[in-house]
Amino acid sequence: MDWQETLERAIPQPPPAHPDPAALVADGKKLVRRRRLAVVAGTAAAVAAVVGIGAIVVPSRESATPNPPIASKSADEEWPPAADIPLSDQAPVAYDFETGETTLEDGWTEVDRVGPFTAKNSLAVEATDGEKTIYAYFESPSEISFTDASRTSTKDFQTWVDDISLSPPEATWDNGDLDVGDDGWRIVREISNPLGYAAPWKSVGAVIERDGLERWTLLNGVVTENDESFEEVSTYAIPGQTIEEWLADVEEADRRDYRPSYSDATTTEVVEFGSGSEVVPAEKGVEVLDQAADPDIDKSFSAATSRTAVARITVGDTERYVLLREKDGVTKAFSYTVIPAPRAEDRGPITLDGFAAMVRRDPEPGRGLWR
Repeated sequence: MDWQETLERAIPQPPPAHPDPAALVADGKKLVRRRRLAVVAGTAAAVAAVVGIGAIVVPSRESATPNPPIASKSADEEWPPAADIPLSDQAPVAYDFETGETTLEDGWTEVDRVGPFTAKNSLAVEATDGEKTIYAYFESPSEISFTDASRTSTKDFQTWVDDISLSPPEATWDNGDLDVGDDGWRIVREISNPLGYAAPWKSVGAVIERDGLERWTLLNGVVTENDESFEEVSTYAIPGQTIEEWLADVEEADRRDYRPSYSDATTTEVVEFGSGSEVVPAEKGVEVLDQAADPDIDKSFSAATSRTAVARITVGDTERYVLLREKDGVTKAFSYTVIPAPRAEDRGPITLDGFAAMVRRDPEPGRGLWR
């Protein structure tokens, strides 16, 4: 059973957007985005899968669409990149997934192997130097682990491999607490807020273990009483590196990549054009806080229009940004919710120009609503 492949096939596509105004935030109960981490020469590079439910989103990258995978690849680029772990007494076996060849560190010999199995040619190898025995598990080119056999149970190597390959960890937040399920995984160590987030954002790192196999995991996102929006980053323990070093790599990339973002555009009728390009409320409880005519979005938004505008408004107690345009005598308004940056020092008021720049960075702004 290739559980990782099965999980990836089960991930649905993001659903269509919901009507404005109040439903934008209220109906998003659990948005889950998971990243698995690939190891490249001892450092971290992320690959993402996305599950989107409702309107709550985590911050997007500069080059990303509003609800995107976190990383992309070119047509000729291998992704996720294969792990490159040098041979050592901590990692005494290397395996070439394409040729099926294994290489051992000097002084080490192979005792047993299981596989290759599954479509990914996964392989497990038992190796010893006469004093120490290592179980090497090559799940995929980007997911490789090395386990000291003395840390495992007394079961035989074949049974150990079967148990590990069929029991992936499933880290979640349960009412704001880290949980790894009841499938034999346990939390060995927990590190509070390694990404330095400010409320309501939260991050937690952990060392988790199952029968000697160690993984490092990180959950980060928003956790409130009724809603949670989180992202899971996970990798097998990297030989020669500590979890603190791994978390520092992730935190450095996170500071570069996360910024305020916005939810998907939805049509709204809470505002309309008044005189000229002036934006005025169309319903009670709506206040226009700031506005500007002719925002710099893109040609698809402004083409063949008679007037366009951008505004920051409140609908009751909720702040929104809206884009308006009139085309062929018909006015359409598009509503957005801005999601703040996860760190307090990165937060601040978003100008109308700054909001327009967010939308402009989207390769397909409006997801066809403007067409």
